[in-house]
Amino acid sequence: MKHIFFVSVIGLSAMGLGLEFLRAEEPVAKTPAAQASTAPVFLFLGDSITRAGGYVGQIGAELTKQNPATPPQFINHGRNSETASDLSEAYHPGRRPCVLARLDAELAEAKPNWVVVCYGINDGIYHPFNEKRFAAYQAGIEALIKKVQATGASLILLTPPPYAHSGPVLEGANEAAREELINNANAAAEVEAEKDPNKFGYKTPYPYYDEVMARYAKWLLTLNGRDKVWVIDVRTPMLARIKETHGRDPIHPSSIGHSIMAEAFLQQWLTIEAQSKAK
Repeated sequence: MKHIFFVSVIGLSAMGLGLEFLRAEEPVAKTPAAQASTAPVFLFLGDSITRAGGYVGQIGAELTKQNPATPPQFINHGRNSETASDLSEAYHPGRRPCVLARLDAELAEAKPNWVVVCYGINDGIYHPFNEKRFAAYQAGIEALIKKVQATGASLILLTPPPYAHSGPVLEGANEAAREELINNANAAAEVEAEKDPNKFGYKTPYPYYDEVMARYAKWLLTLNGRDKVWVIDVRTPMLARIKETHGRDPIHPSSIGHSIMAEAFLQQWLTIEAQSKAK
């Protein structure tokens, strides 16, 4: 069969049908490999929410649809249990991994044009808010920004999704009273955590842990507009449909939750892309 195919190719060429790969004097059309080299590379980093792939896949499908000639390359390297803060609960099975330990290698291997990052849900280690843990998250994100900027890649930070359990209802409290009650509950929980390192964690989260995530997300949004850094708020649209975004698991979004995350990204993508080209 190989002999027959060879003869057929020679025969077609001799008949003047102009097979491109036999005509060295003419430009060769771009091969899939050549097209891939001009397409942007997106590297997604995050915890188990990113690793699940839902929102990543939906973003990838839409951007590929928008760019059929040079579809972007999407690399999902989310990692279960990971943080940017390098913190871990006392009873977590093995210390939580920190993205900073692998970031240099990931950037060197993927050589991305865009890095999309979603951290936060694990970074407070399901404890009440305190400044030390918050500072660890801030320092981790700042270090990540510097490493990405050093490569010349653009960075998109996604706010952490909500922790889909609001804690005991504070009946009849106005906004000011509610804030005071939350602060008191947080202070009391901090005392408990200091007495018992195993008090809080992913199995036994602080009841008002979403208040911690709200603070983390609010700070993250202040980073929007830095050099080649954009921040997309996925928290707010998810809160608007919080009964749909999660099932029984308050940490990991449902398929609807992932769709809302993807929609939030795609709604801002064209603006972000245009801004990146203008810089």
